Amino acid sequence: MKSLNQIIIILFLLSLAVLMGIELGVNYDILDRRVALSTTAMISGVSFIIIDRVLKRKYQIVLSWYVALSVVIGVWLDAMGNFFYFYSRYGWWDDFTHFVGSLSVAITLLYIFFHLNKKGFIKLGRFNLNLFVVSVTMLLVSFYEISEYLGDLLFSTRRIGERFDTASDLTSNLLGALAVVLVGAVITRKKKTTVS
Repeated sequence: MKSLNQIIIILFLLSLAVLMGIELGVNYDILDRRVALSTTAMISGVSFIIIDRVLKRKYQIVLSWYVALSVVIGVWLDAMGNFFYFYSRYGWWDDFTHFVGSLSVAITLLYIFFHLNKKGFIKLGRFNLNLFVVSVTMLLVSFYEISEYLGDLLFSTRRIGERFDTASDLTSNLLGALAVVLVGAVITRKKKTTVS
């Protein structure tokens, strides 16, 4: 029988499949852009499933429902911005979604690396663990920015905005990653969890 954690995760991931269907089936924008945006949902869901399986099999670490929730919220907020044209209506929406997107990446990474550290598979002090989470988060979100650039270069995705869009996106991403490690540090201190 599946645990409640697994059931909740499956429901969250199914919402990404529904989102892909909406993005591809509803004519809210040009096809190139809809395909690019549905790819974000697909890659997020598939990556979560692969990472979850590898962690379970190799390290006996089970991703929590709140990690899946953070990923789903990040993807759905981006989609909402497209469906309801928030990106063109509200100048701050792009920064907000990049902040939340990097929150979801950093939450996932902090959860993984914290548990790998706790089980002794890696050896990082608290500062180095947090620095590693922020660094890997920024690496991954940089790939996302590159995908936006390549999409605009090769197709009609129009995902890069004005002149400073990428710099603004990366700044919001950094702030999101820093927020996660700061909150994580406070939570683990309060629980008096030792990380060697």
